[in-house]
Amino acid sequence: MKWNNFNFIILLIASLTLTSCVETKTNSKSSDTSTTQSTVLLPSDSAGDSDEYEYYDDSDLPSYYDLPPVTSGQEGVIVHGTNHPNRNPPPNGIFWSSERNMSTANQEILKTDSRFNIRLMALSAPSQNAVDSNGVTCSQLPVGYQKLQVSICVRKKNGACIYMHLFDDLDINEWSLVKEFNIPSNTDEPLVIEVLDAQWDFSCTWNGSDSSYCPFSAVWDQDCVRFKMQVSTDGTQDLPGGRY
Repeated sequence: MKWNNFNFIILLIASLTLTSCVETKTNSKSSDTSTTQSTVLLPSDSAGDSDEYEYYDDSDLPSYYDLPPVTSGQEGVIVHGTNHPNRNPPPNGIFWSSERNMSTANQEILKTDSRFNIRLMALSAPSQNAVDSNGVTCSQLPVGYQKLQVSICVRKKNGACIYMHLFDDLDINEWSLVKEFNIPSNTDEPLVIEVLDAQWDFSCTWNGSDSSYCPFSAVWDQDCVRFKMQVSTDGTQDLPGGRY
């Protein structure tokens, strides 16, 4: 009888130990799954070349920035054309520059250490008598271009263009893909964005019999085109959408 009681006690202890182990393993797995599902995690740029990534949550950061900031007038960058280069030439050949056309305070948003991504959207032509980004009046009635082609460069505060990109085939009111730019080394100042050229499809669609104007050509010097940019840095949420 004593032997049977002893066996019963041993079996009872073994059963309780096994149950405790199973419960502990189940609880741990459930907790990990819950954390993953409830948190938005993005790869960290500091992960290097390792196959294992560190992660950060950028959902608490402010949204990406619209450029140029809208203070008055119509939204977006407005520039004259250059099909006759000596008429309404952009200052120093640069159509628009964050260094020239944005306030010193607003330029501070372009400081970054690890992320500098840009996308563009073509906008319909500005209204007659709108003033372009360089203070010149758009004297002509707006024309119906459907696409733009815009070339930009990114550089340090002092120096020439380091990175260039052509945003091609920009449809009206549709965002382009996102261009991810590398960050220049040894800079603690805001980066500079410059618009080097802007072309339209209107000369092609208006006079399709002359293929030299297709698919894009210089905007007529008395006319204006309009587009806007969005930029994300390490101080904002990242831009959504596909990448080049």
